[in-house]
Amino acid sequence: GSSIDAQLETIRDYCKAKGFEPIKEYVLAESSTRGDRKQYHEMLDFVENYKDKVAIVVNCVDRLQRSYKDTPALDEMRKAGKIEVHFLKENLVLTKDSTGMEIMFWNMSVLMANAYVLSMVDNVKRSQRYNRSQGKFQNFAPVGYMNCQDDNKKATIQIDPERGPLVKKLFEEY
Repeated sequence: GSSIDAQLETIRDYCKAKGFEPIKEYVLAESSTRGDRKQYHEMLDFVENYKDKVAIVVNCVDRLQRSYKDTPALDEMRKAGKIEVHFLKENLVLTKDSTGMEIMFWNMSVLMANAYVLSMVDNVKRSQRYNRSQGKFQNFAPVGYMNCQDDNKKATIQIDPERGPLVKKLFEEY
């Protein structure tokens, strides 16, 4: 029930029940840990340049933000009355008149989302260290090899029977 399609359906139902007329939909499937969030910034620019107040409706806090770096821009627009943010799972609506407790709950939710991301990063790094210590290849197989599974269903690489000999011949010719 937390697929993007399920989230969109929940959000659309909520907007319909509240009488909100959708202006634009953004699906923020970008990683909050790798690079710039282009769609997220496009959304903020759209909201900033829209003439009226905008309700940003998201399934839950971590669908909108997973770090504090996104908070200042949202909070500035909230304080100015430019936006209100509806977090459905948390049953939280932030407006320019939000109480200190509501803001604190938002901040705590962002903290928890950030803790989740940091925990995932730690898990990936630990797994990568372990795999390296076991001599396991950690990425997509290079040209001439293919990703496979051994008899124990563990990821491994093997020589690609089609491309492998071609790569070998290229090196020999070189």
